[in-house]
Amino acid sequence: MEILSTGEKIKMARVYKGYTLKKLCGDKISVSKMSCIENDKVVPEKWILDFIAKQLDIDSDYLKQDVKDQIIKNVKYITSCGYSKHYEKELKYNLKFAEKYHYNDVSFNIMHFLFNYYLKNLKTEKIQLIISKYYDCWHNCFNDENKIVYYMDIAMFFFATKEFSQASNYYNSVKMMAQNMENYELLARATYNEAACYIMLEDYEKSYDIALKMVELIKYMKDSDKKAEAYHMLAMLSLRKNMSKFEEYEKMSYELYKDDMVHKAQAMYNYSVVMFEIGLREKAIKYISDAVVYYPTENKNCFVKFLLTSVKKLIENEVLDEAQEICDKALNYAINLNNIILIEKSYHYKSLILQKQGKMDLAEMYMNLSLDALLKFANNREIYKRYIEMGDMYYKIGNVRESIKYFNFGIKLEKKI
Repeated sequence: MEILSTGEKIKMARVYKGYTLKKLCGDKISVSKMSCIENDKVVPEKWILDFIAKQLDIDSDYLKQDVKDQIIKNVKYITSCGYSKHYEKELKYNLKFAEKYHYNDVSFNIMHFLFNYYLKNLKTEKIQLIISKYYDCWHNCFNDENKIVYYMDIAMFFFATKEFSQASNYYNSVKMMAQNMENYELLARATYNEAACYIMLEDYEKSYDIALKMVELIKYMKDSDKKAEAYHMLAMLSLRKNMSKFEEYEKMSYELYKDDMVHKAQAMYNYSVVMFEIGLREKAIKYISDAVVYYPTENKNCFVKFLLTSVKKLIENEVLDEAQEICDKALNYAINLNNIILIEKSYHYKSLILQKQGKMDLAEMYMNLSLDALLKFANNREIYKRYIEMGDMYYKIGNVRESIKYFNFGIKLEKKI
């Protein structure tokens, strides 16, 4: 991974062989010129590199590979191996040389990989530190292709930081560039992302108008999962805007997910969320129940998390019998997994259900079990919220003493947050 200039390679190999400059040069090259080559003050001709390689018994291609080629080769290898432990460190090492030698295009490419690495790992504070440098890199090698890469990255950053209006503006700009370039795969991707921004802004009418333009573009998406997600979005929006198209888009999403039951179940859950919001209560309950049945159990941790997500939504909508049944299942799995976080959440949701059912004695028991578990792993803010919640619960029960006790715990802990 070490990056050496041609001169550094020659000097390192010469010293290793125990050659003086004079012995290396023979009668073919002047010593002064070879000194300048080793110090990178003179660019050697091809014949000189071939001669030196023969003298030192090393590969001439190794000598001819300049710093830029080494960086490009390194970056290609680093990024092909995925997000390894040293991913960030190795990219930064190569970036240092790219900047030193003013390889602006290479610097931009490395900044793109770093930016996406930070984004993927939610390291927004590191993005803030490099974003101005990334902008400078883009301006130093400005072209339409790099502009699209930069705009897409910035849009994703704004989306991740919940600046959805800003993100939509960048995606819209990419759409216009893609349209001009007749790059329909990019146009489809940017259209999907722009529609997603307006969903997050809860401007469903605008989102639906944008998403409808995506219908003719879905065929240009290369990945079946992306196509499925597009139809998934259209189905969710159709629930709100055009119910007659919902089943068509829903069916297309399921067909494209094929045997991916995780995404199918997640799609069912998402449809149920919208159904609850628009008043299709019975249909929503059926969809969420079906989603729980279809979700695969091979990865039990993921399965329990999905069950608990479903329980939360059912509690929010006062569907208590179904919530209790699913919560009991989640709790049994969580206990078998010995996963304290999932056990705590199961106890907590069970307490919330029992409170809504008016079974306060049992609710109190499960809330205390939940708190005992929470204290083993949660941060002060989470514990503070639970103390306040327990104060409210005891107030409803009529146990003023316990209510005051937990409110006091919360007040004391709040000062440490």
